Amino acid sequence: MIEAALLSDGFSREEVAVVHPRDLAKVVGPETKLCGISGHDLLGVNPPTSTFTDFTRRGPPFNRIKFLDLLNDKHLEDLKVVVGGKSAWQVASIDVMDRLGIDYVHLGEGEVSVPHMFRSILNGDEIPRIIKGEDVPVEAIPNLRGATIHGLVEISRGCGRGCAFCTPGMQKVRHKSIDHIERDIRIEVEAGCNDIILHSEDALRYGTTRIEVEEKKVIDLVSRTCSVEGVNSIGFSHIALASAYHNPALVERISEIGLAMPGNEFVGAQTGLETGSTKLMRLHMQGKTLPSPSESWREIVTESLGLLKDNHWIILSTLVVGLPGEKEEDVIQTSEMLDDIRDSATFIVPMCFVSMAGARLSDAESFTVDKMTPAHWVVFGQCLQHDIELGQKLKDVILPSNPMTHAIGGFFLNRFLKAAEKYSKVMLKGLPPRDYLSDEKNFRNPDIY
Repeated sequence: MIEAALLSDGFSREEVAVVHPRDLAKVVGPETKLCGISGHDLLGVNPPTSTFTDFTRRGPPFNRIKFLDLLNDKHLEDLKVVVGGKSAWQVASIDVMDRLGIDYVHLGEGEVSVPHMFRSILNGDEIPRIIKGEDVPVEAIPNLRGATIHGLVEISRGCGRGCAFCTPGMQKVRHKSIDHIERDIRIEVEAGCNDIILHSEDALRYGTTRIEVEEKKVIDLVSRTCSVEGVNSIGFSHIALASAYHNPALVERISEIGLAMPGNEFVGAQTGLETGSTKLMRLHMQGKTLPSPSESWREIVTESLGLLKDNHWIILSTLVVGLPGEKEEDVIQTSEMLDDIRDSATFIVPMCFVSMAGARLSDAESFTVDKMTPAHWVVFGQCLQHDIELGQKLKDVILPSNPMTHAIGGFFLNRFLKAAEKYSKVMLKGLPPRDYLSDEKNFRNPDIY
């Protein structure tokens, strides 16, 4: 999107290059003046990175290592370095910037402000080192000029449900037109990306700022996407379970259209389970269940996941432990909810609550693995055991269809599932696995604690 914004603002193609960090040596030359770096979790602070790193105790997260390696790359020595993206808040401190060699940080949306910022830097103008971009009107968002990773095509921004721990929930809700989206899809296909993922915080609420869905708009979007020549499959980055629960006919119709595509053995999406506690739902995410009350959450979870499974959806779900105000009974309610959905077709990723800039809970204390109680470990064990069982059931669906890669992938998946089984058995007893697997290769060195 920054590439598109720069080119739309008058920068020439000869002036703008979007490259992998490994390719810096191929593009940085005497005329290069500025390097912009964007990342989703630059220092590995966000969930799930921080949870997994904390869990294994094997050193700093890999994305932090690679980000710092990039900043130390000799090809950046004489360039102005600007950091932006979703996780730019992690380095938005003059002290941190000076220590890491970052000249400027851009926070927030950048289609309007980044081109102006870059021109000012290149002209040698005096500007603040930390700049906050404004919400961009949907008509000011340019079309893509090149492919995105995994064919991701943005259809909307913002959510409107307002979960207190979530940053997209604080953004203004905006939807791109279907014509705009189709142009982006054609750019992806022309670049060889035939499997399209429609990105929003809730694809089922495309086209509306209200909680109630606009069914026709969503169906039109899915139909138009699938009708673009060269599109092989369609998926969704995120959906809300409440939207599926309250609109089963919409889920069924999307499934009919999507599963008719040659590359769709299933429809994929991500969603948030978050907690089984009615109290925490009411405290931090009342909007997540609308138009139903918070007390309906457990029913929404079980019924919507059942509906999605019946319509051949495979879901990736996140779970959050350690939310502010969480008590033992709240964790137990989450454990009970996990028992209720044992037969669902959703992989569950448990994460510790992280206080992130831009969310309503930005001043709350983050939760870490060291604070986990036996009840928390049971929840993690349930998630892992559930994922192991589901992985065994679905491995022929989720592995590549090519015989060779299917066989190789199956070998490593089976090894992973077998190893994970040992960890889940320990955690289901309410115990941290590192205390009971000290003879395992990953836990031999006591210094990692």
